[in-house]
Amino acid sequence: MRIKLYSRYRNSAGQRVRIALNIKNINYEYIPVSLDGGVPDSYRDEINPQGLLPSLVVNDQIITQSTAQIEFIEENFSGTSLFPRDPIARARSRAFSQVIACEIHPIIGPKIQRYLIEKHNIDNKNILSWYQRWMYHGFDTLEELLSKRETPMQYCYDVKPTVADIYLIPQLINARLVNMDLEKYPTLLKIDELCRSKSEFENSMPENQPDYPGTGHENLNLAEKLTLSIADQHFLDDPKI
Repeated sequence: MRIKLYSRYRNSAGQRVRIALNIKNINYEYIPVSLDGGVPDSYRDEINPQGLLPSLVVNDQIITQSTAQIEFIEENFSGTSLFPRDPIARARSRAFSQVIACEIHPIIGPKIQRYLIEKHNIDNKNILSWYQRWMYHGFDTLEELLSKRETPMQYCYDVKPTVADIYLIPQLINARLVNMDLEKYPTLLKIDELCRSKSEFENSMPENQPDYPGTGHENLNLAEKLTLSIADQHFLDDPKI
C-alpha cells in the first residue's frame, strides 16, 4: 500500500496517527500542510472538505478523521496491535481515547475559539480560561478512570501502548503549551514518561517533524499564543488567530 499522511507538526490528531503508523512500523509519506493564512483551498477542495487535519491517503483513497484512520491501520496491517487483547480492556482503551477525541479536543479547538471571539466578544484571557477549564475537566476524568482499574498496568490498559496511550500523549503536549498544572495527575504523567521513552512516540513529536519551524509562536492557536507570549503584547492583539 502507498500511504500518505497530510498533517503538520502541531496537529495532535495527526500525531496520534503518526504514533500508530510507527507502532505498526509502516512506511509513509509525510505531507505537511501549512496553516499560515488559513487552510489552503487546494487541501479543502482536493483532500478534505472539512479542511481538517490529518488526512490519510491509501492508494489514492482518502480517509478522514484520526479515529477512523487508526482503526483502518489496525485492521489492515500486521504487527503489534493498537488495542488490548482482553475485550473489556479493549473497550476501556477505546472509551479513554474517546474522552480525548470527543469530549476534550472538539471544544477547545481554534474554530471554537474564533467563534467565541467573533460572535460572543469573549476576550483573550477568558478564551485561555475556557481552554484550560475543559482540559482540566477532561484530565480529571482520565486520571479517575485509570485509578479505577482493577489491575494497574504500565500503560493505560495493557502491558504495551494502545489507543488510550496514543491519544493521551499528544493531549498532554497541548496542556503543557498552556502551562497547565499537571502534577495532580501522577498516573497520567507516569504513563507519559514511559511512552515518551519509546522511539515510536519520540519520532512522532512535533519537534521531530520535517516542517517543525523551531521554537517560538509559529502556528499556535489563540490559547497557546496567549500563554506563550504574555511578555510580547502584540501577539495578544493579533487579529489573525
